[in-house]
Amino acid sequence: MAKLKVMSIELAAPLSRKDEVVDYLQRKGAVELSVPEATERFSVTTAPDSYENNDKATALVNSALSVLNRRCPQKKPLTAMLEPRKELTLSEWIKRAEKLDDVLRECEALIRMDKQIADRNADIVRRQVMIDSLAPWQECDIPVSSGFTKHTARILGSFRSKKTREELLLTLANELPERDCVDLEIISASEVETCVAVFCLKEDYEEIENVLRAEGFVRAPECGERTPRERIEELTVQNETDAHANAEDEALLADKAAFFPDLEFALDYLSAEREKTAALEKIAHSGRVCLINGYIAQRDAKRVAEYCENHFDAAAEVREPEEDEDVPVLLSNGFFSAPLENITGMYSMPARGDIDPTGFMSFFYYLFFGMMLSDAGYGLIISGVCGGLLLFKKGLERKWKNTLKMYLFCGLSTVFWGAMYGSWFGDAPAVICREFLHKDFNPLPPIWTDAVKDTMNVLIMCFILGLAHLFWGVLMKGWTDIKNGRKLDAVFDTVPTFLTVIGIAPIFFGLFVQDSIPDDYSPLGTFFYNTFMSVHSALKGVSTYILIAGVALVILTAGRSAKNIGGKLGGGLYGVYNLFSGYLGDVLSYARLLALGMATGVIGQVMNMLGTMPKNPVIKAIAFILVFCAGHAANLAINIIGAYVHTNRLQYVEFFSKFYEGGGRAFVPFAADTKYYRFKEEL
Repeated sequence: MAKLKVMSIELAAPLSRKDEVVDYLQRKGAVELSVPEATERFSVTTAPDSYENNDKATALVNSALSVLNRRCPQKKPLTAMLEPRKELTLSEWIKRAEKLDDVLRECEALIRMDKQIADRNADIVRRQVMIDSLAPWQECDIPVSSGFTKHTARILGSFRSKKTREELLLTLANELPERDCVDLEIISASEVETCVAVFCLKEDYEEIENVLRAEGFVRAPECGERTPRERIEELTVQNETDAHANAEDEALLADKAAFFPDLEFALDYLSAEREKTAALEKIAHSGRVCLINGYIAQRDAKRVAEYCENHFDAAAEVREPEEDEDVPVLLSNGFFSAPLENITGMYSMPARGDIDPTGFMSFFYYLFFGMMLSDAGYGLIISGVCGGLLLFKKGLERKWKNTLKMYLFCGLSTVFWGAMYGSWFGDAPAVICREFLHKDFNPLPPIWTDAVKDTMNVLIMCFILGLAHLFWGVLMKGWTDIKNGRKLDAVFDTVPTFLTVIGIAPIFFGLFVQDSIPDDYSPLGTFFYNTFMSVHSALKGVSTYILIAGVALVILTAGRSAKNIGGKLGGGLYGVYNLFSGYLGDVLSYARLLALGMATGVIGQVMNMLGTMPKNPVIKAIAFILVFCAGHAANLAINIIGAYVHTNRLQYVEFFSKFYEGGGRAFVPFAADTKYYRFKEEL
């Protein structure tokens, strides 16, 4: 539970071996590079063309990968995300990198083939639309396009309703009585469309067409000099040809599943090369020498420096960072606390004078998570799944391993508190005995108490644990002050707070204490209650004196930084007000431990009740199984999120605010940022 010591490192190597040094540092992933200052002798260059070429190649590979994912998707198990990256030696990496140009050409071919399939499909759709539009004209033995002879005109089109020949001729006669040289034939008719051919004198063409348009007339689709049947046959043949070509190309693409590893490697290689290009912009160089500056963990410094000196003719210097340097932070915790480093990082990394809070919060983090989820059945599921994956899933990535460890410990804490409250999938054991075995018996009673029925005593326990959590934060504040040479601050900020809060605690807890406990209280619950009452009674007699001493010390010390008496007194009085109001709000915040725990238990009980509502024993059993599985799955999913969020809040708002400032910068080493492959460890 500490921050690893980070050192400054400077490497000077022959310019001709710059790429070798950079490749090694990238594979090792142990050095965070810093941007050097350009001088008269040393300069820093950029390579925008390299970025552009890399981005184009990356986009090409991503497009090809998208094609394969659509055309021949890989069937992956549910746990595929937990699979570790494949390992490659340096020689294997170089050998596969030499084939990158071939891979890019294959990507272009895949994308081109996919585009051809898409274009053909679009053409097939367009032709099918034309076929559908020509279908009503199949019986027409002349081209459907309108045409003219020397004296006559031919108009072909359709109406979007059912029309008769007599109806249309009457319409023309009424509108154009003087135009008697006109004839009309029905080509096809249905309830939704009527196709007609109109013949008239050439000079009457426009007037007749205008009358027809007023009735909803639409010209027939053009099909050149062919008849509709001939055009339909031609379009059908073209569609069959394109469909056959698409089937062949799709079959070829479906056989490209073996190309996935090449594409994945190409993406990783291009990503690593982009990181390498960015790293080269952080290296200063002269005509013969390159300089590499950065930060490295002290545990890795000696090995990296010796390797560079022995293999690249480099000179390495490792030193303590200067006071004004922006040194990154690297955390190192044990098996129990390491999974929570990400929780600390989401808030803020420790500043230079801060301690690493991860180890100090870990016990309370797991404890509070379990109290909020508080169902032993759910805890068994969580810890069983996470423990099984950790045990049987080999080679897990560090981030997944830490996540599974975190939820393993949270699950075990949930089992503990669920057993204390007697919650096993709500009240499922008692419900099963009562409804299906017809015995009024609970085989798994609470070890301590039922949180749903005995809310007041559980609430007091939540407040006690919350107070312990806050006191732990105050102790961390004192330790931080002592570590940074502020011993008087450690005393004045810690002792008065303890005395004041301990002095007021009996009055506060007296608001919630019950005069008696239930008759069916468990032996452990009775022990807790009696112990609490004994301590409460003992403190109650001296709490007034402790409170007076604490308040007096706060008034005397809280304003000590002021320069005059008035400022010191005002600061002291404000310190008293801030202490009372702040701790009252903080302690009450821990009521969420009870609230979320009760929510989980009550919802679980409701699900069990819904499952036993049918009267028929067979239907009741089936309903109970279905409701039990679906209801408790939903309850677990919802409340595990709530427990995670509110446990984080108690750490960030109540605990960290007592001693932790943060503001540090995480250590980000120069490494190959890959997704599918990783280098085998060399040192």
